[in-house]
Amino acid sequence: MKKIETELKDCYILEPDKFGDERGYYSPFFVEEKNKEEEINMKSIAQGARSFSSKGILRGLHYQEDPLCQAKLVECLSGAVLDVVVDLRKDSPTYKKWTSVYLTPENGRQLFVPRGFAHGFVSLKDNTLFQYLVDNDYKPSHENGIAWNDPELNIDWQLKEYGIENPILSEKDKVRPILSEMNPNFYQHKRYLVTGYNGQLGFDIVKELNNQGIYDILALDINDMDITDARIVNKIFEEYQPEYVLHCAAYTNVDQAEDVKDLCYKINVTGTKNIVEASRRINAKLTYISTDYVFDGKKEGLYETSDEINPLSVYGKTKYLGEQEVRKYDNHFIVRISWVFGINGKNFVKTMLNLAETKDELNIVSDQIGSPTYTVDLAKLLVKMQNTEKYGTYHATNDGFCNWAEFAEYIFKSNNKNVKVNYIPASSYPTKAIRPNNSKLSKQSLLDNDFDLLPDWHDAVDRYNKELEKVKIKKI
Repeated sequence: MKKIETELKDCYILEPDKFGDERGYYSPFFVEEKNKEEEINMKSIAQGARSFSSKGILRGLHYQEDPLCQAKLVECLSGAVLDVVVDLRKDSPTYKKWTSVYLTPENGRQLFVPRGFAHGFVSLKDNTLFQYLVDNDYKPSHENGIAWNDPELNIDWQLKEYGIENPILSEKDKVRPILSEMNPNFYQHKRYLVTGYNGQLGFDIVKELNNQGIYDILALDINDMDITDARIVNKIFEEYQPEYVLHCAAYTNVDQAEDVKDLCYKINVTGTKNIVEASRRINAKLTYISTDYVFDGKKEGLYETSDEINPLSVYGKTKYLGEQEVRKYDNHFIVRISWVFGINGKNFVKTMLNLAETKDELNIVSDQIGSPTYTVDLAKLLVKMQNTEKYGTYHATNDGFCNWAEFAEYIFKSNNKNVKVNYIPASSYPTKAIRPNNSKLSKQSLLDNDFDLLPDWHDAVDRYNKELEKVKIKKI
């Protein structure tokens, strides 16, 4: 096999070997070991497909989003195509550059298209049969593309040279946006991997990284990576080789967990074990988010990181078992948090504000004490922590303590809501899962390792109110 470099980094024209005589020839078109020797970064074939086109049909420019981005090996089996690729990897020296290659059965050429490229072709003859070999299955939820005629890219499709007046496009391809509007987040290497991206904390971690000018992030949720499937987890970790893993994904419906114990265990324990093992294989730093629910809340005073564990709920037990899996790997941070609130999800602050629209009096539990945790503040700490090697277990919440009733009162006061709060014991508001009465977590571990404490929880609520207001204004 002959490998020919193109103008684009990591994109190659391949000319497979041919062995023949008067009867014809034999030509192997995919040899995994040979590809490895030639540093063709296509680990395996997940799917093969063919498209049949008449002259003038233009397909593209298409790509599949991470983590299901595809490397492709393409060739023309009959007819002829002009194959076009665009490098979308932001850290590539050929970012936003394109190249085109003429593919026919006669020249026998293949084009290797790396991950992070947009790909398309125009058929130059009738009865054109085009073949794709890809290393990830096609998934409609991750399929995307950019305009074939993006003026910034200024691609020469050589239509007039081949007598094509107007290319024939699919309805999707007719309305594809230009690259600057799409801004796909492709990089040659992803330094950060965040699970649970659609949750409150995962969302704000990615936002904080972006605020620091960091964009080489693989931000995943359940539709992207099922953490309970070790094969999928290992595949993604091996392909993207992250240096930092922030594991925020978890089963967090505390009461419902009592009825779905097996599912809760599968996500919080098995899923975490899979993340740990995958991190170990690539020597990535791992941050695991745990909870105050690992304690029974019967202690007087503050809980230290070294205090006895005695969870009262299925959720608490599974999160502690997750901690135990994480401790089997040296390069870890375990961070216990409580009473979380952030912009991207449901939380106590939003619930209180929604109730204030229709209620002028509420009964709120007053004998459970802890600290609210604003995900914006927590995300800053976690990102800073990952840049150290101060491994171990930490407690991280906003400074100060309150009970739920006091928390609610401040939410109403800071939002000018006239709602009376009646203090009630937890026994008057029974729930399926037992909560700890004392969730006061000591931050001594942060101080001992020279990490800043999170701001006071009142200040956090004030800033969160402003964030909520900005979201409302945007919606208007």
